[in-house]
Amino acid sequence: MALEDKIVKGLTDMWQTLLSVVKIVLQSKGKSSLPTTFSNPDELLILANGPSLNETVTQHPEFVRSKTLLAVNFAVNSPMFEELKPEIYLIADPLFWIVPEKREQLFGTMAQKTTWPMNFFVPARALKDKEWKPLIAGNPNIHLYIYNTTPIEGYQGFCDRVFRSGLGVPRPHNVLIPSIAVGLRMPFKKIYLAGADHSWLPEISVTDDNVVLMHQKHFYDQNQSKAATVSQENLKSARLYTILHHMSVAFKSYFVLEAFAEKMHKEVINITPNSYIDAFKRLKL
Repeated sequence: MALEDKIVKGLTDMWQTLLSVVKIVLQSKGKSSLPTTFSNPDELLILANGPSLNETVTQHPEFVRSKTLLAVNFAVNSPMFEELKPEIYLIADPLFWIVPEKREQLFGTMAQKTTWPMNFFVPARALKDKEWKPLIAGNPNIHLYIYNTTPIEGYQGFCDRVFRSGLGVPRPHNVLIPSIAVGLRMPFKKIYLAGADHSWLPEISVTDDNVVLMHQKHFYDQNQSKAATVSQENLKSARLYTILHHMSVAFKSYFVLEAFAEKMHKEVINITPNSYIDAFKRLKL
């Protein structure tokens, strides 16, 4: 790296570190607690919602069931939720507690279906909304944990300390990023990723009216899903540059997490066939 590039990178890292400190002060809710007991304390399998998850679970049931399982987002609406009985569940999208239909579809369904002990991770920012907690309060099997989604950037050493403390995560533009970050804070030595297809690029289109559509296929709706606009937190449809920027940030965050995992002497292993994620070691089952 040329001297000029090193100076620019150093100044950028310094500025991002300072901004991250400010964000921690303003947004983070202190160090979050973590569960300590798991069926397999050494190996975690994160069940992302990509369409390939059906294939992985069907073809490799022994591998899947031998791990501690972490499910995300709308997995609760699939029969697979009750079949696999994940010990951990994590959500990140603010629309889950902002949009009434999504709130009931997630929290209400979870309260009805969860008949085993499950650790449920919800972002600290969701505490501002008072309407979702009563939906799960009557189910003693759901153990609530709060985690910080404060986006952290800057010097890798600084980021590692913040990630380890739970005060923040790499910029969480999708649910897999905080899932990995939270998983790395728990005892697991190996974290496997299934259903992490991330193959969205071929699924983007723009209509003659300049409306950006993306066909987001999930393992639970790939035969019924259709191309649709991407809703932002303000409920407005995202433009193409916003969607591509978020993708770029997400793929970069995986490299930050890989560096963090290496510092923690842990492994993140991607077992998803044809995944677009290029940061982690791959394993073909």
